[in-house]
Amino acid sequence: MRLAAAALAVACAGCATVPRDAAGDRVARLVEERTGEKLLRDDAEVVRRVSELLQRDLTERSAVQIALLNNRDLQATYEEIGIAQADLVQAGLLKNPSLDVSLRFPETSAAIFNTNFELVADFLNAFFLPLRQKLAAEQLTAAELRVAGQAFEVAGKVRRQVYALQALQQRVQLRRKVLQASAISAELAERQRKAGNIGELELETERGAHEQTRLDLAREELQLEVEREKLTRLLGLWGPQVEWKISAALPEVPAQEAALEHMETLAVSRRLDVAGARQDALLVEHALEVARQSRFVGAVEVGVDREEGAELGVRVIGPTLHLELPIFDQRQALLARLEAQQRQSRRRLEAVSVDARSEVRAARLALLSQRQVVDHYKKVLLPIRERTVAYAQQRYNAMLIGVFQLLQVKQAEIEAYTQYLEAVRDYWIARVDLERAAGGPLPLPQEPRP
Repeated sequence: MRLAAAALAVACAGCATVPRDAAGDRVARLVEERTGEKLLRDDAEVVRRVSELLQRDLTERSAVQIALLNNRDLQATYEEIGIAQADLVQAGLLKNPSLDVSLRFPETSAAIFNTNFELVADFLNAFFLPLRQKLAAEQLTAAELRVAGQAFEVAGKVRRQVYALQALQQRVQLRRKVLQASAISAELAERQRKAGNIGELELETERGAHEQTRLDLAREELQLEVEREKLTRLLGLWGPQVEWKISAALPEVPAQEAALEHMETLAVSRRLDVAGARQDALLVEHALEVARQSRFVGAVEVGVDREEGAELGVRVIGPTLHLELPIFDQRQALLARLEAQQRQSRRRLEAVSVDARSEVRAARLALLSQRQVVDHYKKVLLPIRERTVAYAQQRYNAMLIGVFQLLQVKQAEIEAYTQYLEAVRDYWIARVDLERAAGGPLPLPQEPRP
């Protein structure tokens, strides 16, 4: 029966091929579960989809789709699956047999011309084949987790960059309004100085404020281009593709927050780095099992030897056996190394799990804190600024304050809106960080009951 099983293994190993789709499908499923986006395999379909998405203004979601399909570093990472699949096939192949041929020519006429043929194969290789395949399959699983985790990280970077860019675009728009207001104020100061209504101090104050506003705008416009290029790199775009546009406005903060209880348990069960650490520990454990099972077994080679003498017509044929005697090297060093690696992998799994829980708690606190800041701006500070502008307008109409005071109040309102935009941006970035810490999308907020 064992010989039949070995023969079957040889036959199956001889026709093994490298699979192309199974592992890729599993990676695509992991990525879709954590980002909501599908991965495409066909290159032509990828090009078509990226081109289609670039025809419209980019949103957070469409930018993530492009990055998952087009980011060059991520595309290189995807090839790790092909490498691991090839290793799996290699683990299922038997070692090739070796053929030794020797010819011996006579030195004298009385000597015998001699030929020798020897065919040798590693006998134990077939029996350890299932164990090697098991280890290679687990290595493939570990590679799938690493690749999916990298895709999830890239998606998070893209989302953070989109929110930062949208906030910066809106800030630049507000800075331009401030520049217009300061230009009007400086022009009025020039006229009033010529009319003798104000002195040099007031005039230079308005000029300085206007030039500082111009400089602030130039800095933010430069920063806008820098941040735009960061997103372009994440999306893997070049040439005419870099002329993309992005939706100008940040999304509104949800009216209420989703329930964030049990996030620590969710993180430990969903995070791909935790799953990867768990898979690494399992891989070392199985490698140690293989080493223990084979520590007292050396190489066993069996074969057939045929020898022929030309003059006497002597032909001999028979089996050969080569045994490695594990007297000195009984894999004790290898076992000690694997046992240390097993303890190391277990500690790393514990460390990653502890860190995941801590990161979730910190990210959850950051999200709730940013929400409070947004709510404070929206419900308290912005209404105060709006009422201040309304009261200032009434006083200006009644000629109780001058135009400079009115413009200053309006500029303060615009500055408050700028800070509000930064708070909204920080909220969405904090939400991305919490989703990364939790290993996937957050639950949607429940609608209030009527």
